[in-house]
Amino acid sequence: MSDYNGLRPGQVLADASVADFISSLGLGIARAQQALDTNSIEQLDAFIQPIPGLGGKTLIEMGFSPAFYHYQHADISCSMNLHLRVEESTGVDFGINGAYNNAETSNDDSDSSSSSSSSGSRSETRNREASLQITAQSAGEVRINDNRVALSGADLESRLASLVDGLAGNADISAVAFERSETPINPTTDASPQQVIVSPNAVAFRAFGYAGGVIRIASNSDTTFVANPDTSLSVTRSNSVANYARKVKTAFEDAGFEVTHWPPGEPIHEVLFDIDRNHIRADQRDALQENAQMLARAGVPFRLVGHADAPASPGYNLGLSQRRVDEVKRQLIANGVDPAQITSAVGEGEAAANPGGAEGVPHDQAHRRVQILLDVDLLVIEGADGQVISGVEPDRRDHAESASNGWIHTFDANDMSGVNGKQVSAEGRSWTLSGSAVDGHAADSPQAFAKNLANSINADEGSQVSASAGGAVCNLARKSDPIQLHLISTSSRDLRMTSSESITINEQFANSSSERETTRRTGNSTVAFGATLDVRHAKQFELDVTGNSSISARLVSIPAPPEFLDTIRSYLGS
Repeated sequence: MSDYNGLRPGQVLADASVADFISSLGLGIARAQQALDTNSIEQLDAFIQPIPGLGGKTLIEMGFSPAFYHYQHADISCSMNLHLRVEESTGVDFGINGAYNNAETSNDDSDSSSSSSSSGSRSETRNREASLQITAQSAGEVRINDNRVALSGADLESRLASLVDGLAGNADISAVAFERSETPINPTTDASPQQVIVSPNAVAFRAFGYAGGVIRIASNSDTTFVANPDTSLSVTRSNSVANYARKVKTAFEDAGFEVTHWPPGEPIHEVLFDIDRNHIRADQRDALQENAQMLARAGVPFRLVGHADAPASPGYNLGLSQRRVDEVKRQLIANGVDPAQITSAVGEGEAAANPGGAEGVPHDQAHRRVQILLDVDLLVIEGADGQVISGVEPDRRDHAESASNGWIHTFDANDMSGVNGKQVSAEGRSWTLSGSAVDGHAADSPQAFAKNLANSINADEGSQVSASAGGAVCNLARKSDPIQLHLISTSSRDLRMTSSESITINEQFANSSSERETTRRTGNSTVAFGATLDVRHAKQFELDVTGNSSISARLVSIPAPPEFLDTIRSYLGS
């Protein structure tokens, strides 16, 4: 039944389908006529069958014929009475009652205190940070509560390393990081640039016991490479630039050269770091300096990407990886790399060590690193056994054709001969270079020249330049240039930092505190609360359809058609 709520009487009458009712009556009469005709036809068989009791005659032969009936006319009458009633009601009942009974005695004790140890029923652990500042002239010690860390060492780098190691060894210190602010010194030298490289804050010494060069592979095409008048190598194309580079590498190795392949997108070198440190370790310096000098000679662009392992927070690791990148960049520039060669220098934090952001990932040396990556395919060729590199082809050392294969840099074998007695000058002061054996470094080695230069500068009381030797590099800084050290602690203990006058405390650790609070209650409380809400909504529909109908029909028998009877007689006569 339809929902008659809101309908007008005419709409209700239309929905009652009176026309359908009348139509159904007429169709019923038509179906009845069809049934009568079908019944008359089905009786024909009985009229044409011989009957033994009648002498084998049929009903037709005896004068009978089948009757056909039809409705000569029909009268249809229909009357209908509609009655529609809709009832709707809404009711809301609301009730509330409550009771409260309390019988209680209480005894509250509380105290609060500041203490250097954590105790009590509540404790809080959070990261706290402090900072201090030193210069090349700083001396003395830093004290954290009762722990003392002295600045020790002959130069700024060694004193900085001792201070960082000592502070990081304190049980209350979680990490130590440092940042430099360097004033350009811009030294000059009269030594050969093949042996001595100067940069704004460093003097680097280099010696290669072999001749060599760098080949760029930029296309997969047939190329003839000439290394010297005695060596010409024709290398046919391959199925890719990468495989072509491997073919060239194999051809030079077969000719007696030592070859290093630097594929694009893969690190050519990685600098490893200690936990929570951005200071370059001594065992990492020589390899970094050798690669730096090769990159400086080749003049090719490259990228730096820094990483950290996962145990610290993502934010801290991001900053630590960036500080590591900055320190490697500083050392590369000190070794003669043009800053324009470094296309990007970005720290990525723990992204490589913990891509899923899982908890409890352990420390891993493999992820405490800075990577040097190239965007071009390079081969570093080293001439062994006195082989020379000269008259090279294709000669691309002018970097004019970046999309073609060829030599982009060459260098001759050299040692430090002729460097003794040369000068390095800066800010109106000059120091004589010496390769005397010192601190275990062999005479006339690049490391010996760097250490002797640092000693000469630091011994010059009239100079405002401070020097530190690291491998084959002598780093330079103004004595007043500050180095900021940041200390991070997760300890809940009160930490107080003091220092000698030449060490500046910029920020103290925030004091920690402990609180104890105890509350005892006895007694009973009774609270009762009740509420009821009853919402009722009802609709009632009632539809009555009453009426009557009558059908008057006249049923008339008519004789069978004459043609039909003639056909039957002819059939029986045959």
